[in-house]
Formats: sequence, C-alpha cells, structure tokens
Amino acid sequence: MISKKQYIFIIILAISLGVLTAIWQISFWVTALMISLSVTLIVYAPFVWYMYFSKDAGKIGYYIEQRTKQPILQFYSSLANSDEEQASEALHLLKKKYKSPNMTAIFTVAYAAHQNRLSAVKEDILLIKDPSARQYYEVLLKVEEGNLEEAETMRSSLTKQWMEESVKAELLHKKGMSDQAEVHETRAVALTNGMQRYLLVKKYNTLS
Repeated sequence: MISKKQYIFIIILAISLGVLTAIWQISFWVTALMISLSVTLIVYAPFVWYMYFSKDAGKIGYYIEQRTKQPILQFYSSLANSDEEQASEALHLLKKKYKSPNMTAIFTVAYAAHQNRLSAVKEDILLIKDPSARQYYEVLLKVEEGNLEEAETMRSSLTKQWMEESVKAELLHKKGMSDQAEVHETRAVALTNGMQRYLLVKKYNTLS
C-alpha cells in the first residue's frame, strides 16, 4: 500500500518530528503518537480518497495499477481491464484471505457479473448481506436471463441511483437500443465516485 514517495516522506517526517520534539522537550510517548498518527494519515488517506471519493477515473486507475500486489486491487484492476487470468488468480487469493461467506460472495458475484454468467452464482447472490448490492445483482440476473419485464419492475425499487441507471442501460442494450443505453451509462458514471466510478468508466469505455 505504501508507495516509494510515501515511504520517503514518512522517513523525512519521522526525522523532522524527532528533531522538533527533542528541541521542544516533548515526551517520547507523545512523539511516538504523533508519528503513528501521521503515518496512518499518509498511508490511508490516499487509499480512502481514491477508493471512495475521487471522481478522476484516470488518477484512480493509476493509483490502483501501482498497487496490484494487493489481491483486492489486483482483482478490481483485472476486472476493469478485462484480464480474465489475473482476475481469476486474484479471486482465488481473496477467497483464501477472506473466510466470511458475505465477502467471498461479493467477489464471486462481481466476477460472474463481469463474465455475464450470474446464473451460475445464484446461491452466492443470496449470501450478500448488503441489501442494495444483493438486489442490484438480482436485477442484473433477470436481465441476463431475458426476464426484462420483471427486471424493469425490480429496477424502480433499487435504492442507489447509479444502480438504477446502470440496469436501465443493460435493459436498453438487450432491446437493441444502444444509443439510448449510452445516455444512462453516462448518468450512472456521473452518480458514482472512487472505485465504482472507475469500474463503470472502464466498462462503458467512456470519459470520467
């Protein structure tokens, strides 16, 4: 998670704080706490920003690509770039790391959705605890199976707007109305941030 620049900055910060606290005669434990908090902020603030808040898909992608040694980032990077071999490998590592049925279901279903084979993971969809995510995949499953009227009915009950727009786009593609589908793809992207925005931008091959 720590880049070379972050590592160098942490070293410089630790030395600087050490010198300043020695001059100001601040206790060792206060110094240690200051360094610990600073390191945590340096390491995790960029991660939280790019994963959940950034709207710059290019920068999100760059951040992820520099850290693909982490299985979860390798997984999402592989999905975004349609690298099936890497995605499968990352999914295997994630299943070994996360033993929670909910977590493994989330990754398994996301991978299946990318491959348009949600019908093969119906039981996994039911294991997802987040109601909005579970319902989203249930609607996509209906679309995949060709139950478009039922999917249309379920779409209106989705709690997140980007999900509703994304499903609408899928429905229109199924009906051969690609030009209209692109309008909803653009809306879906506009309603997202962080990793979700990056994945949609890559999926729809559109600009952020």
